[in-house]
Formats: sequence, structure tokens, C-alpha cells
Amino acid sequence: MRKFTLLTSVLLTAPFAVGNVLAQCVATQDCASLGYTETSCENGGIKCPFGDKWACKTESCNFGSDNPDCTYGSIYYHDGTCIKELVSGRIPIGIVVYDDVITHEKWIMALSYLSAGKWSTERVDVPGITNFESSLTAGSDLNSCENTEAMLALGESKYPAAAAAKNYAPEGAENTKGKWCLPSAGIWGTAIKYASDINVGFSKTSSISLCPPTLTNFWSSSEVDAEYAWVFDNSSPNCYLAQLSKTYWDSSYYYVRPVMKI
Repeated sequence: MRKFTLLTSVLLTAPFAVGNVLAQCVATQDCASLGYTETSCENGGIKCPFGDKWACKTESCNFGSDNPDCTYGSIYYHDGTCIKELVSGRIPIGIVVYDDVITHEKWIMALSYLSAGKWSTERVDVPGITNFESSLTAGSDLNSCENTEAMLALGESKYPAAAAAKNYAPEGAENTKGKWCLPSAGIWGTAIKYASDINVGFSKTSSISLCPPTLTNFWSSSEVDAEYAWVFDNSSPNCYLAQLSKTYWDSSYYYVRPVMKI
């Protein structure tokens, strides 16, 4: 094996305004007065904790790319809400690991990990994936899903890491199957930078941390050349990006942690 070391947390009582905003906060358990007025939400929403009414998704609630409370370490739920706190009654499915303040592009990482083995069963320079020879340049690759699709176009059975990510769907959010991807080196590199905030989110959901000491490496979808791909390596106290043979025979310690754009 050749391997190189390179290189507001506030939950609003009403999730969003419906009708006139009250001038003063008044303690109540009445769903309607808190903004929960719908019997169901076709496009997602939040269920009233005191009854069966819902507050449906709008531009002004904790959904979408402009939500300031949806950033590194925030918990993303099955209903599309994204906040810092763990909320009873909702199913967390990921933690925000990438947040571009300019483009508002955000990515979440799965709470669980998958054992996928090899990156590929063949030594092929995958068409459509840019080659990066250093961790510095690899850190610019944000094409997680594009890379994943390029691999799978050559055959799902030949690219088990990409296939595992693509076929992943967390319990309670089965409708997200097909939206998850193998994270690029750029997503991993950013996650390393904000690891302390991200690990707070994983801790709140009782999930394995970003750099778990009991696991070794997580595949990225970024490529070095026909022989090597980039991995997220946590075999030392400091996590880092490293190169590893795509077809490395002892691949039992190599895992996949899918990501999804929100």
C-alpha cells in the first residue's frame, strides 16, 4: 500500500409567523394561536407538540438555504427543518458539514456510516472526475454527486463505495434515497476545518463523531489518478486527507459516510 499524508440555537415557540404577529409572548398550549393551523403539510412542516395540527413550510421558517440557524453543526430533520437543537418528535437525519455563506450552498452528512470496502474493483481513470495530485488542490473539489454519478456510470458493482452512498436512505426519510452521494475531498476538507462545531451536532444526536478513533478511513469521491483516490484518514490524532489505492486489498477498515445537498 502507498499512502501519503498531505498536507441561533433557539427553537421558536411558533416555527414561523402565520397571520398577525403577537406583540407580546404569551405562554399557551393552543396550537392555533401558536401558528399550527393545518391538518397536514404536503411539502413538509412542523407538528404542534400539543395536538394534531401542523405549521407548513414557508419561506420564513427554519427551512431552506437562507436560514441563519442552519450552519456547521446544525441538525437537519426529516421534515426539512434545520436548527442547532435536538427536538423531540422529529427525526434527525444529518449534520451540516458545509455552508457557503455566499452561495448559501449547504450539505449535510449522514449520522451513520456504511462499510463499503474498496473504492473500485478496477484501476480506471474515471471519465468526468478531475484528478487532483495534492490535498491542497483536492480540497477545491465540491463535486460530490457529479463524481458519484461518473463512477456509477461505469457499473454499480465496480464502484461499491459510490453505490453504498447512492443507495443510502436514513430511517424515517426513505424518500431521500438517491439524493445521497459519496463526499468529495472538498466537503471532507471543509468538515475538518469546522470539526469542533460539527462534532457538537453529532454528539447531540448520539452519533459517531467526525473523526472516530475506532474507525480508520472514509472514502471520498475525489480521484488522484487511475490507481489512487482520496480518503479522509483518522488514523492519527489529527484527521487529514490522504491517498489510497482504489483497489486496496485490505479494505475492511474503509467506510462511507454519505452526504446530501439541502
